[in-house]
Amino acid sequence: MNVFDSKKRKRLAFSFLVVLLCFGSLPAVAQDSGGSSSLSASYESAPPSGIGLQDADRVRLLRDARAMFQFNEYYKTRFEDERYASYKQSSLKAFSVAFDPASTRSELTDALMQTDAFPPYDLYWTYGDVGVDRILFEIELQLHLYTEFGSDPGLWSEATADQLMNEIALIRDRLYPFFMEAGGSEEVWRCFMDYLQLAAEFEDRRSGRSELLKQTFQYRTDVLNRVHLGQLSQAQTAGFDAAVEKLEALLAASDAPEAIQTAFQQVKPAYEALPSSGSPGSALAADIEAARKLLDLPKGIRSGQYPASAFGALRRAINEAQRTLEKGGTDAQLAQAQSKLAAAVKEFRGRQKP
Repeated sequence: MNVFDSKKRKRLAFSFLVVLLCFGSLPAVAQDSGGSSSLSASYESAPPSGIGLQDADRVRLLRDARAMFQFNEYYKTRFEDERYASYKQSSLKAFSVAFDPASTRSELTDALMQTDAFPPYDLYWTYGDVGVDRILFEIELQLHLYTEFGSDPGLWSEATADQLMNEIALIRDRLYPFFMEAGGSEEVWRCFMDYLQLAAEFEDRRSGRSELLKQTFQYRTDVLNRVHLGQLSQAQTAGFDAAVEKLEALLAASDAPEAIQTAFQQVKPAYEALPSSGSPGSALAADIEAARKLLDLPKGIRSGQYPASAFGALRRAINEAQRTLEKGGTDAQLAQAQSKLAAAVKEFRGRQKP
């Protein structure tokens, strides 16, 4: 059932400005629509940032980006085409930032500012007839049917379904007081966004979704690091990149579990088909060679340059790794030296003058 009568109000002159402030200009969004995935750009310029998938900002952005996408899909018939396309692209871009191992803290924070600003307040002035109660009722009914009659293997467990039903009930309890108030759609839509964020969290429990996210993120981190160190070329990772891009699009849209699982099954073999780094000794030798090339980067205090002290620290790390390689240590010692050198390279990169 619908809980609000349709509202017909004239849009205030600055309503469109709100959208521009929250999400940037529509032409800028359109320019970005050719590739919302961060793969190609990040592989060219940045190593993994070291911010893990369980980082609080990443977790929240993965959740909020999907909630934003679903909200936009529910109400796309009520938005003008330009607004719908803008919101959709913004949600996909936010998810891409969250799922990119190279994303920095500032990039995660900027993306969260956009999802936190959604839905913009001017939507409340024009669109009523939101049907939130009907949507929650239908989803709750589906969960009840599951607990009574069961479902396909690998989907919701009974305990998970019960927990989500309880959460939905709490949200509906918050909704009911607003139904009797005129102009209460702002609070209703906020409750609905809370529900969609909750649903995204629960969705990760379906069919091992959390493990799938974790495994793909680890694959991407490893490949990104190897590309950055010169061990892999972008031509060699093209198949892997394409598989991850397809999976990312399905995850961002909270697509069917079967489709997501099928896409993930393409990521794993694509990763395993990549050229291996070889023995620990050859891998360390390749890393040392790649690190030495960094010593030729511009030295100075201007933008884009590196301070002299950064070169000294990197050179010492290279020499230490070289000594370990020449001594012919155990595989564990060589792997440890490789890890220490990778950390030194990352620190060196981080000292580039802005």
